[in-house]
Amino acid sequence: MIHRIAVVLCVLTFGLIVWGGHVNTTRSGMAFPDWPTSNLAPMVTYSPSEWLWAKDRFWEHGHRLFATVVGIVTTLLLVISFRSTPKAQRPGRSLAAVIAGIFLIIASAVLGINNMPMSFMELFMIALGLLTVGLVVKAIKTDSSGRIVWLALAAFTAVCLQGSFGGYTVRHNLPDWTSTSHGVLAQLFLMIVLAIALQTSASWRERHSQAALSTSTTTLASVTWALTFMQFVLGALTRHTDSWGVSVTFPQWSDAGFFPSAEMLQYPQVVIHFIHRSLAYVVAIAIVLQFLRLRSEGAPSDVRRTSAISLALVGVQILLGAGILWTARGELVTTLHVMVGVVILVSNAMTMLSVRRQPLAVIDERVVRGLAHEGGR
Repeated sequence: MIHRIAVVLCVLTFGLIVWGGHVNTTRSGMAFPDWPTSNLAPMVTYSPSEWLWAKDRFWEHGHRLFATVVGIVTTLLLVISFRSTPKAQRPGRSLAAVIAGIFLIIASAVLGINNMPMSFMELFMIALGLLTVGLVVKAIKTDSSGRIVWLALAAFTAVCLQGSFGGYTVRHNLPDWTSTSHGVLAQLFLMIVLAIALQTSASWRERHSQAALSTSTTTLASVTWALTFMQFVLGALTRHTDSWGVSVTFPQWSDAGFFPSAEMLQYPQVVIHFIHRSLAYVVAIAIVLQFLRLRSEGAPSDVRRTSAISLALVGVQILLGAGILWTARGELVTTLHVMVGVVILVSNAMTMLSVRRQPLAVIDERVVRGLAHEGGR
């Protein structure tokens, strides 16, 4: 059940990220100047006649409602993960009380009961960020099946942080750094949920005849994912700072050549665009090398499959990036660029996590109680 919910949540999160990318593409982010309300109406009761037929309101309010669904499914995942975890491995009551408090704050905001004053919102977001990092670290250090509930807790706090960041961004009129951070947080949330889906799958538990991979190949998979994630961050910066428009030719930078002039490099938008464009080739080379190394070392079929997906799409992604320039940021090609980028990031994350696969040790609660009764011998 946990695995199925996690897979559904991965699909929903993927759709939400693409939807959010289209909100940026259509410049609909400020369709409502308020949050968590929409035109001062509670988000979930805002009249459909007010937003269904207005393009900017449709994309922005639809994004908010979609995010609410993702939050509900994440909460369901946490509840089932908690109930499925042996009592000896569950978090303490104090942490459960904190999570309950976070849930009530977010739920009251969505229902329009709490308008979240700005100072409270900032402190709330800082606390959520620190808590999420701590929960992820705890999950990494846990070798048993209890890791899943810690990841589920991290997913819950991360989705609450993501929603709060989205509202904070709107209430500050979409500053570049908050808009970019909002997109990056969405990817980090997806990585957490993806880790849950993988580790609760049958193939992960059984660890089918996995061939031993060299340390260099494992490192290459990690570096490839890290480069892809960095490229996504740069892509978000390029979109939100409108840096895409400083060069509208491809593959050369301008009629003068493949590189911007020294005078142009004093402008942040030029630097952002140029690094994003250049790193695309580095990512492509890393993906090719990753695929060749995994195939030559006889990696498991699931690892080679996800690596092949990245290989098949990286060229398409570069062409879509060029298409943004050729079409002056056309809506379809820009949103497709975001979507394919997410697929490549997910594929590389699955490859990286799979080559580092560690099956979870299932601890029988009866054995734990027996050891406690015998004084731990």
